[in-house]
Amino acid sequence: MNFGSESSPGFAIGRVAYLIRAGMSAVLKEAGWPFSPEETQSLITLLDAGQPLSMNELASLMIRDPTTVKRQLDRLVENQFVQRNASSEDARIVMISLTRRGKQRLQKVLPVLDELRKTALKGIPKSELEATQNVLRKMQINLTNHLAKD
Repeated sequence: MNFGSESSPGFAIGRVAYLIRAGMSAVLKEAGWPFSPEETQSLITLLDAGQPLSMNELASLMIRDPTTVKRQLDRLVENQFVQRNASSEDARIVMISLTRRGKQRLQKVLPVLDELRKTALKGIPKSELEATQNVLRKMQINLTNHLAKD
């Protein structure tokens, strides 16, 4: 069996992910944004959720290790973009939410990121994008189920 990088979806996905991260890093730096793409993705994930999330929920949505997410959040808390509060249902659970400052500042950088998204999707018909997203969701489900068996 040939595992050539040109025919492997994993290698192609990895390349695109690398280029997206590099592009995000460049446009965020140019915009004077103080956070890494990963920290920014934490903020966007919280914004998209529209409600506070537990550390584990946030890490799960981002498909990241909770320890890594905690380290990213430390910096966001320090800069008053997010806050941590005990859950009203279980004081052992820490809930993470965007602060007003975090929401306001994030709204200013989202257009810059949207321009990068438009650049990445340039020339790709909507039907191809939808098909690609469907395939990627199925791959994610397959791999998540596979890892859950272990």
